[in-house]
Amino acid sequence: MALKNCYNYWQQAIILLITISVFCFWYFAFPYVIVIRESLLLFLWNSSYFMERIAIPGGLAQYIGEGLVQFFRNPLNGALIYALLFVTEQWLTNQLLKQAFPTWKKAIRFALSLIPPILLWRIAMIPEVPLTPTIAIIMVMALMFGLTFLPKKIRAISTCVLLPIVYWLTGPAAILLVFCAVRWMPLTVILFAGSLIGSSWIAPYPLQKIAMGIDYYWGKERNIGTYEQMECDMLVRMNQWDNIISKFQYSNSATVACAVRLAKFETGQIGRQELFSSMVVPQELQSGTPTIFSSNGLHLSVNFESLTAAYMVSDIAIQMYLPTISQRAAFEAMEFTPNYNKSGRALQRLVQTNMITGNYKTALKYLSILEETTFYREWAHEMRHMAEHPQLVKKNPFFKQAQEAYANAEDMFFI
Repeated sequence: MALKNCYNYWQQAIILLITISVFCFWYFAFPYVIVIRESLLLFLWNSSYFMERIAIPGGLAQYIGEGLVQFFRNPLNGALIYALLFVTEQWLTNQLLKQAFPTWKKAIRFALSLIPPILLWRIAMIPEVPLTPTIAIIMVMALMFGLTFLPKKIRAISTCVLLPIVYWLTGPAAILLVFCAVRWMPLTVILFAGSLIGSSWIAPYPLQKIAMGIDYYWGKERNIGTYEQMECDMLVRMNQWDNIISKFQYSNSATVACAVRLAKFETGQIGRQELFSSMVVPQELQSGTPTIFSSNGLHLSVNFESLTAAYMVSDIAIQMYLPTISQRAAFEAMEFTPNYNKSGRALQRLVQTNMITGNYKTALKYLSILEETTFYREWAHEMRHMAEHPQLVKKNPFFKQAQEAYANAEDMFFI
């Protein structure tokens, strides 16, 4: 008995240690991947958004995943969520192995139970893989665990009945359910295949995409950005100017180099004119096809090479009081989003740029959307009061300076 208790304590200690390691990994080593994930979506608390998600296979898993990702605006929240998902996945795997192989040694079952969460941990590091497949697998495994308490025949019948429903809610991860009724596997496999093929007649996606999972993998067609760009973007967003200078002083990325110049400006090492002249250059000095130009032949020295780069350009331009460039970059960032989602971060920037340029009706349109979010709602309420009373805009130090700079400077236009 004492040996059994000792083993249980060691098992719990290992789980605790790995969970802490997962948290520390995300919070200290890869917080920028957490932050950029939040920039890739706009989670709304309304029925239209829910119905839009639930109308496709795997929609409920996607909805829950996006509901969690909205908390990733703070890296601490993201690290905690990833750690909790790891523990949940490990516990479910261990319980299912216990039910399926009761004669196996506990140590073997415990070691095997670590494999799925570690694999999902590694997959989560890939920016093109959203949280949807992780949530889907956990949902299916939780149902499988619940079914283990039923008699075998009832469990098999329940599996056959539930499989098409679970497939629609979770996507291809529902294939795991076939292991709940091993003797009926030919029938359950046919049901799964029928559900998959049948959904291709309903959902507006090709069969190949549906088979892979509509929101399981985004692909690399739309470049999210490098880890270096993601980290720099996070630091720009958090105004950590000294860290930007120390970490990226010798970066080869043009966008990151511009962020370093902005950091030097913010820390007083260079002036606004020097900042402007280093980012906006004459046409003959612009390498490659220009992305943004003005009527007098000046060009921005960076282009929108990735989603993260576009966000950085937007952040840099707004600090330089170039609202039209910042607005264009925010639109480009949303267009880079792999699953064609909108972005709360981009809409927040569009509100700011339209406030600067005096397009208050357009700003109110974006604010009405942000007011249905969790973390942008309070800010949207404050901005709505200003947008409805333009005289208050000039009392805000940032908007006052930005409007004066915009009114006295040449506008930028785009190709």
